[in-house]
Amino acid sequence: MGHLTVVTTPELEPGYRLAGVATRSLESAGAAAELLDELLDEQPNEGDVVAVHEPFFNALPSTLRRRIDSLTSPLVVVLPGGEGANVEAERRAQHLRILWEAVGYQIAFDRKDDSA
Repeated sequence: MGHLTVVTTPELEPGYRLAGVATRSLESAGAAAELLDELLDEQPNEGDVVAVHEPFFNALPSTLRRRIDSLTSPLVVVLPGGEGANVEAERRAQHLRILWEAVGYQIAFDRKDDSA
C-alpha cells in the first residue's frame, strides 16, 4: 500500500498534520533537495507519493529534477505554494524554464498578441 509524505514549510505543516498526512517540515529549498535525495534513495513501496511545496520544487537542481522524472516510484508531485503578488510572472518564468529544459534553448514569446 502506498504512503503519502508532504515536504512543506513549518507554517503549512500543521494543516497537513491535522489532515492526517505524514509531513517533513523544512526551512529552505536546499534542505528539501537533500531530503528528496534521501527519500529517493530509500526503497519505495509501490504507490508511494511525495508531495513537495511548489517553491521548494521549483528551486530543485536540474539533475535532481531529471532523476525525479525518470522514476516510476515514488511519484513526486507539486503542491501549489499559494497565491502571491507576482503569481503571473512566476508562472510565466516557470513555464519558460520547463520549455527551456525540454527543448534545450530558451524560447521567448511576444506578449503583444496575447489579447487576440
